[in-house]
Amino acid sequence: MDKKTLTLVENYSKSLVDVAVEHHLIPEVRQDLTALLEIFQATDLAMTLSHEGLSQTEKAALVSQLQAGSHVFVNNFLEVIKQNERESLLETILSSALEKLSLISNEFLLEIQVADSLSDAQKDRLKAAAEKKFDISVGQVDEVINPELIGGFILKANNKIIDTSIKSQLQQLKMNLK
Repeated sequence: MDKKTLTLVENYSKSLVDVAVEHHLIPEVRQDLTALLEIFQATDLAMTLSHEGLSQTEKAALVSQLQAGSHVFVNNFLEVIKQNERESLLETILSSALEKLSLISNEFLLEIQVADSLSDAQKDRLKAAAEKKFDISVGQVDEVINPELIGGFILKANNKIIDTSIKSQLQQLKMNLK
């Protein structure tokens, strides 16, 4: 992404975040952004909105469908995106805005990588450990099953990592033996 595009993304995401902060709607806007990004991840919407063969009217219609059920400020924001024909940048803008909201509220997504699924009690203990070690508040927990870890877990939040997996311990042992 070039500098001009990055600047556009930053400006749009900052505008949405500023409105959310000004109106004390950080949780509501965060919830909408998370839901919208889940739609992007579950579909090829980002690729579709970036496709040059799709008319502007069709792109605007797709974005209009995203407006259903969103908070009024998110709807207004999506309307601005349509009017300014920035649909191709929408996923990047939403990700950037969600990241900014997390920094402002100190509430982050916690990714837990494990070899086998966890019980709710185990998730709660790991969430509490991450909040204490990373000095953050965890908003959402995302469990990722990774059988290659063999055992243990990897916690990721706010660009910080705790890795207690057997895989990494074996790799460390291998490096120490060289």
